[in-house]
Amino acid sequence: MTTIRIVEDQNEIHNEAGLQIIGSTAPNQSGLSPRELLESALGLCVSISLQKIMDYDKVEYDKSSIAVEVAATKAADGTNRFSNFDVRVKLPPTLDETYKKKLMTVVERACTIGNTLKEGAIIETIEI
Repeated sequence: MTTIRIVEDQNEIHNEAGLQIIGSTAPNQSGLSPRELLESALGLCVSISLQKIMDYDKVEYDKSSIAVEVAATKAADGTNRFSNFDVRVKLPPTLDETYKKKLMTVVERACTIGNTLKEGAIIETIEI
C-alpha cells in the first residue's frame, strides 16, 4: 500500500518501509508529479520485466546498459486523462536482433502496469 501524507506543506509518499519520495504538483520540480510517477511506474515495470525475462533466459548482459524512457501524452479531445504512453527501451547492445524483438513482444505482456493502463481498472475512492 502507498500512503500520501502532507507534512510541512509537502506531499510525502510512503510505503510500509517509510518515506520514499516527495510528490510535487507539476513536472520538472523538486519531487515527482503524478504524471512523472505514472510514467515512472510504467518505465520501472518494463525495466524489471526485461531483467526478469533475460535472467530467466540466462542471458548475460550489463544491467547498466538498459534504459527506459516514458512520455505520457494528454488526450487531444480535452478530457482530463492521458491517451498515449510512448515507451522507448534501450537494450544491451550485445543482444542479437531476433532476441531483442522477442524481448519487446514478451515485455509488453509481462508488465502489470502496462497491462492495467491498456485495459483500464476500477477505481473506488472512499473516505477513511
